[in-house]
Amino acid sequence: MQRLLIDTGAIYAFVARADEHHLGAREFIRDVIARDSLFVLLDLVFAESMILLKSRQGATVAIRAGRELRRNPLYQWTPLGSQGERDTWAAFQRYDDQDWSYTDCALLVVAQQLKIPDVFAFDEHFDQMPYVRRANNV
Repeated sequence: MQRLLIDTGAIYAFVARADEHHLGAREFIRDVIARDSLFVLLDLVFAESMILLKSRQGATVAIRAGRELRRNPLYQWTPLGSQGERDTWAAFQRYDDQDWSYTDCALLVVAQQLKIPDVFAFDEHFDQMPYVRRANNV
């Protein structure tokens, strides 16, 4: 079974019908389901997604999406953990010349730790990172 990391922007695009990447997100997720793959959902990505969805789509949409992410076996919940947080902070400092968010750095760290180079993301920052690649861009 293939595992892919999932980024906040991909979750948002899937949920928000008006998002420019909505149709691409729906198509990609259908493809992942057909391949019997799953998404590794970092707890930090979940938190960031809930903040973004609530601020742009409202609490009802955020709660509905959050319940789906937490109950659907397509998403494997993964905590960053204390070592992951330390490694993320180190990456955030090491790549201070890049415009990567703290969550982007956490995904880079988890990708390396779990040996999962594929990330479902629309954020072009992942094209700049070592080891990872946007799965929906290959």
